[in-house]
Amino acid sequence: RDVVLPRYERITFERELRALQGKPLAEFVSSGHPLLAATIDLTLERHRDLLKRGAVLVDENDPGENVRVLVYLQHSIQDGRVTRQGERRVASRQFQFVELFETGETRQAGAAPYLDYRPITADERALVDGDLEASWLHGDLEGQAMSHAVQHLVPGHLRELQERKEAIVQKALEAVKDRLTKEINYWDHRAQELKAQEAAGKQLKMNWQRAQERADDLQRRLERRLEELEQERKLAPLPPVVVGGALVVPRGLIESRGGTRSEPALFAKETARVELLA
Repeated sequence: RDVVLPRYERITFERELRALQGKPLAEFVSSGHPLLAATIDLTLERHRDLLKRGAVLVDENDPGENVRVLVYLQHSIQDGRVTRQGERRVASRQFQFVELFETGETRQAGAAPYLDYRPITADERALVDGDLEASWLHGDLEGQAMSHAVQHLVPGHLRELQERKEAIVQKALEAVKDRLTKEINYWDHRAQELKAQEAAGKQLKMNWQRAQERADDLQRRLERRLEELEQERKLAPLPPVVVGGALVVPRGLIESRGGTRSEPALFAKETARVELLA
């Protein structure tokens, strides 16, 4: 991978904005870019404990009045290959999010639900302090989230990776077999030709033993590569790990406690017109 530079003249997070007239070519920062990877690593190194400490967020799009808990989980799947440290290699790692409710209901919260939330203000916090100390929030929330992840998220992650991996491995198997088998056949045939020419007394630049060694090396390489690809198919999920969590307060609860809740001015007044338009 590329190195992190001390300074960038221009960067962008939008591919279409890399080249703009009158401006230098921008570095496109996306998933996997060393600058982004280093920033994430450094942030986690210094502040990972804040994830477990938690936060209180407000969902502006929720008119309800039920506080919920958002739990962040990290889930990994290993394949059969072994790293230099003797550990099985991680083939896929995902962040997953689960929401827990007072009723005991659990549900998947999507890819990055926190992007739609904002921090709660001090005045809003004062309005809902009692709701944030409810007894159900002191239960085994991590265990509840883990149980949901094991039953619903892990199988889906494994199934998705199996389908994707099978297609990639099968394509690689066909390409490797085709290419190396042709090379093996070529050098096998070449070895036999050289052997016959050598027996006939011809002076050769390459002896038949070297050609045969080349064929044998390619055969071992083929067997090794096929074994590596087979190991990629051997997927095993690891237990999910709880990374952090947050309390999510719906906008409706804050408005209810503050006495500012009201129905929209045109609520249910233009039903007939809307139905005709539909």
